[in-house]
Amino acid sequence: MGELEGLGAVVSVVACDVSDRGAVAGLVEGVGAGLVGVVHAAGAGDNGLVGSMDGARLDRVLGAKADGAWYLHELTRDRELAFFVMFSSAGGSVLAAGQANYAAANVFLDALAVHRRAEGLPATSLAYGLWAGAGMGEWLGEADLERMRRQGLPALKPEQGLALFDAGLASGRAALVPLPIDVTALRTRTDTIPALLRDLVPTTRRRSAVSRTDATSLRQRFAQADPAGQEALLRTLVMERAAALLGHSSADALDAERDFLEAGFDSLSAMELRNVLMKDTGLRLPPMVVFDSKSPAELARILRTDLLASAPLTADDTDQAGPGGAGASEGADGTERASASAEAPSVGRAPETLRDLFHSAVVSGRADKGFALLQAAADVRPGFASVDEIDRLPAAVRLADSSEGPHLICLSTPMATGGVHQHARLVSHFGGRHKISALPVPGFLAGESLPTSSDAAVQALARSVLDAADGQPFVLLGYSSGGTLAYATAGHLERECGVRPAGVILLDTFKVHDGGSDGVPLDGLALGMFDKEAVFGRFDSSRLSAMGRWVELVPKLPLTPVEAPVLFVQCTQSFVPDGDDTSPDLVSGRAEPWEAGHTLRTVRANHFTLVEDRAEETAHVIDEWLASEEWPASNETAADALTTE
Repeated sequence: MGELEGLGAVVSVVACDVSDRGAVAGLVEGVGAGLVGVVHAAGAGDNGLVGSMDGARLDRVLGAKADGAWYLHELTRDRELAFFVMFSSAGGSVLAAGQANYAAANVFLDALAVHRRAEGLPATSLAYGLWAGAGMGEWLGEADLERMRRQGLPALKPEQGLALFDAGLASGRAALVPLPIDVTALRTRTDTIPALLRDLVPTTRRRSAVSRTDATSLRQRFAQADPAGQEALLRTLVMERAAALLGHSSADALDAERDFLEAGFDSLSAMELRNVLMKDTGLRLPPMVVFDSKSPAELARILRTDLLASAPLTADDTDQAGPGGAGASEGADGTERASASAEAPSVGRAPETLRDLFHSAVVSGRADKGFALLQAAADVRPGFASVDEIDRLPAAVRLADSSEGPHLICLSTPMATGGVHQHARLVSHFGGRHKISALPVPGFLAGESLPTSSDAAVQALARSVLDAADGQPFVLLGYSSGGTLAYATAGHLERECGVRPAGVILLDTFKVHDGGSDGVPLDGLALGMFDKEAVFGRFDSSRLSAMGRWVELVPKLPLTPVEAPVLFVQCTQSFVPDGDDTSPDLVSGRAEPWEAGHTLRTVRANHFTLVEDRAEETAHVIDEWLASEEWPASNETAADALTTE
C-alpha cells in the first residue's frame, strides 16, 4: 500500500463480504463515478472428496469466488470499465484433486469472462497456478512446494505472477491459464497426468507400456538372483526412490534401518513412494505400507515376500484402475482417490463393511450411532484389563535427535487417522533443535489388544512413555484428543509413579469429562477424517474398532490437575478442514485452557491445519514457550524423579 501511495495513488482499505450482494453494492456505490476497473481476487478453500461435499461446503467456497464475481458483474455492467479481471485458478483444470468445490468456483469465473466478452464487456480470467508465499500458497512449507515441483508444476514467484497479470490483461483474451510447467519433471510423474497436460508427454498407453516393461525387467532380475541378491536389489530400489522423493542426490544420504518418519517422510511423500514402487514392481501395495514397514530395509523385505507370492505380471497390473487396483484411481497430487463405488455403497444395496456402515452414519448426520457401532465391534476384540496382561506395547518411533533440552514425546490421537506419522510435518519445523519421539496408541494394528478400561489405557501409555524417556527429562505433547492422553498420562506418572514430566503441551485439545465433552463437534471431526482416506486408503476394521474403544475411554480418563507446567495452543479459526486464510475466526466453540495456570498461546489455524499447513507457526509457538521464563530454568525435578523410579 505504501508503494502505491508513493506512486501517487489514493488507497482505501474497506472490509466487504463479497458473498453478500448488499455489501458489494455498498462498496461499488462508495467508489462512485470514479470506478474504472475491477480486480476480483477473493477466494476460500474447504477441501474434501466429492462424497463429503454438502451445501455448506459448496456455499463457503462458491460464495467468495463465484457469487462475488457475479455480483460485481451485475453491479458494474452499466459502468464504463477499462478492465474486469478475475483471479481464477488452474485448480479448475489440472490441480484440484480433493477440491471439487474450489474447481467449480474457478471454472465459473472462466465462463463468466467469456460471457462478459460476448456481451461486449471487458473481462479477463487468469487461472493461475500456485503462488509461492502468497495467496493459497502462503502457508505451504518447502516439502509441499517440492512436491509440486516433482509433479512438473512449480510455484510462481510473486514477481512472475504480476508480470503474467500484465501480459494477460494486455492479451485481449477472455480466459488464460498462467501456469508454469516443468516438462522434464512432468515426464517422470508416476500418477495420472491431467488431461490438459498429456500432449506435453508420451500418451498414457505408452507410459503404461513403459511401466510394465520396467516392472517385467525388475522381476526378471529378481527371479535370477539368490535370496540375498533379491533383498539387495529391492533395498537399492527403495533407497533410490526414497532419496529422490526427499530431494537427496544419492541414496547414500539415507540409512536403510532408519525409520521413514525420522528420515523426513510425511503422509503424502509416503504415498508417493508407495505409488512409484507399485509402478516399479507391478505389485498392489496397501496405502500405508511405507509407515507400516517403518524402514527401507523392512519395506524391501516386504516387497520380496510379495514378489515371491505374486502371480506373473499382466497388462491388467498397470492398465486397469491405476496402481490402487480396482475401485481406485490417482489424483493429480499422487494420492489414491476412492471411486464412486469404493466411496459409498451403491444405491439400493445395503452397506456391507464396518467402514461403509460407519461412513453412512456420519454422512447422514448420525455420527453418534456410528461410533456406537464401532464400540460394539471393539467389544469382540482381544482386550487387557491391566498392562501386566500384555507381552509388549507399541514402541516409540524416534523422529529427531538432539542433545539439547528435554525429550519431546508426542502421543498420537486415538483416531483412525492417528499414528506417529501425524507429527511428521510439525517435527520438520523444529530444525533438529529437540530430541523427539512419537508414541503409537495400542490397538490400532491387527492383532493388537485393546485396553478394556481407562485405568488399563493410562497404565499402558505411562509405561510406554517411561520406556521412551529412558531416565531423561521429557515433555509430553498431544494434538487434539492426543492431548487428553498426554494430560492423563502426566497425571498418572506424577501420582502413581513419582515421575513429574518437565512439561505438557496440548494442541487444540477439547476437555472431556463425565462421559461427555465440551464443544467437540463429532460430525465435523468424522467428516474431516474421511477426507483423509485419500491418503490413508479405506479405513480397516482394526483402526475403526480401536477408535470406537478409545472414543469410549477418553472421557473416562482421570484429568486431575498436573504439577508440570502446561502450554495450551489454541486455534482461532472454525473447525473445518480448509486451511485457507479466509477461514472465519471463531467467536465461540474454541478449545480453552483447562486450568487457570496453563499458558495460552494462539495460532491462526483451524483444528486440522494446526499440525499441517500451519505447522511451522505451531512449532515456533512451542519453541518460544520452551525458551521463555514461563518454562522452568531447570528440569532437575523431572530428572531426579526419573532417576529414582
